[in-house]
Amino acid sequence: MRRKLAVLAVTVFSLFGLSVVPAAAAGGDFAPPGCFGERYGTLFGQGVSVSCFPGEGYGYRVLAHCANGSAFWFVAGDFVPYGFGPATAECAGALLVPARVVTYQVDEI
Repeated sequence: MRRKLAVLAVTVFSLFGLSVVPAAAAGGDFAPPGCFGERYGTLFGQGVSVSCFPGEGYGYRVLAHCANGSAFWFVAGDFVPYGFGPATAECAGALLVPARVVTYQVDEI
């Protein structure tokens, strides 16, 4: 009986730990002052769109940190001059393993 209770306790603890980790990792968006970003859904994935007010340099791009399951990778968006619309980066996954944006950052060029 003790063994069953121990297994049940470990299972509940594991499920709680797995549900807390994505919520803790979701708060790591890094955009410089004067920029704002918005996440959006795509088919089997997620993307991020960032717009910035004019700053130093010629423009900016967004760098998305993507994950699906145990795989992690980066997706760099296209260079966008200031005043010509948002920079976007999309994380693409598959049917059974959709990708998500873990965090993103803005590189000013």
